[in-house]
Amino acid sequence: MDDVKRILVPVDLSRASTVLLQYANAFAEKFAAGLVFLFVAEDPFSYTGVPVEIRLDPFDENVEAFARRSMKNFFEENRGHVTGEYESVVLTGHPAREIINFAAREKIDLIIIGTHGFTGLDRMIFGSVAEKVLKMAPCPVLVVNTYQEEE
Repeated sequence: MDDVKRILVPVDLSRASTVLLQYANAFAEKFAAGLVFLFVAEDPFSYTGVPVEIRLDPFDENVEAFARRSMKNFFEENRGHVTGEYESVVLTGHPAREIINFAAREKIDLIIIGTHGFTGLDRMIFGSVAEKVLKMAPCPVLVVNTYQEEE
């Protein structure tokens, strides 16, 4: 565990993500590790189960541009919660798949992810990104119940 040099923190830009910033800072300081914050703009076709890639260039470009602006605004609003250097990345696709692939490709040592709090039908339809990442990640995963922390 002493070899943690890069920590990936997937965020959804909600208030719960602010809680993750606090955990990320604590772990980054403890291990003198770099932080990478990742926002995945969901591809509307990612839940179809059909293994085809459909690109709607103007739509995709607008989604990505909006996501980048949202990520920039999120960090400006939470300036006091991030104390060190960090990198922010925006991708488009299925969140769990993109997080897992990014972690493998970028040689991430630890993922700190929050629970989303879906229950019932929402959980059945969308599943749990945190659960999928926990099962498939190429590195250790710390799952934070951000909704418990907010209360």
